[in-house]
Amino acid sequence: MIVTVGSDQAVAPDDGPVFLFDLDGTLTREELLPLLADEIGLGGMRELTDRTMQGEYGFDQSFRMRVDMLRDVPLDVVAEIVRSVPVNEQLMGWISERKERCWVVTGNLDCWVEPWLDKWGLRGFTSTSMLTTSGIGIAPGGVLDKATVLPQFSSNFTAMAGDGANDAGIVMGADFGIGVQIIHTIPDLLLSAADCVVNSEGALCRILSRL
Repeated sequence: MIVTVGSDQAVAPDDGPVFLFDLDGTLTREELLPLLADEIGLGGMRELTDRTMQGEYGFDQSFRMRVDMLRDVPLDVVAEIVRSVPVNEQLMGWISERKERCWVVTGNLDCWVEPWLDKWGLRGFTSTSMLTTSGIGIAPGGVLDKATVLPQFSSNFTAMAGDGANDAGIVMGADFGIGVQIIHTIPDLLLSAADCVVNSEGALCRILSRL
């Protein structure tokens, strides 16, 4: 389910902890946009995504470029790909037992990630899409600044786990920020923002369980 700040679906059940997770490379074992690009034989997406994660490109500009590159991929094709993307199963098992306290926070587009969220029964904050004459695009002001999610949970202890440069702001702003180095080597920007760095699903689940 796609949720927005201020909606009824973005309210914690009580004043207990709230767990926030990046999607690509944190919950999934693959980056979604390169998978979509591979489907249509589009080169260069994986390198651009990797360099964006490392902070070499600003997320907003890079994401707009990548969306434009993928604007013609049919949504039914996207849905099939994202539903089948491999996940970090131990972490997803931990989340599945605590769904009422967990939200996904991703810069990816709502129309692309909603099939994945629905498959797992999770709620997610996303960037906002719009249909244009040339295909899927980004709505005005629609690129999600992840840190803007935190005020929604001002009455709760917040923990955020992510692996890219665009996670640095929300990781630093959360009560406890975790750099996730399960799939990717995290960038220096995120390393300096995080309270800790984990290298395995087991370590991440143990830390989250103690919060």
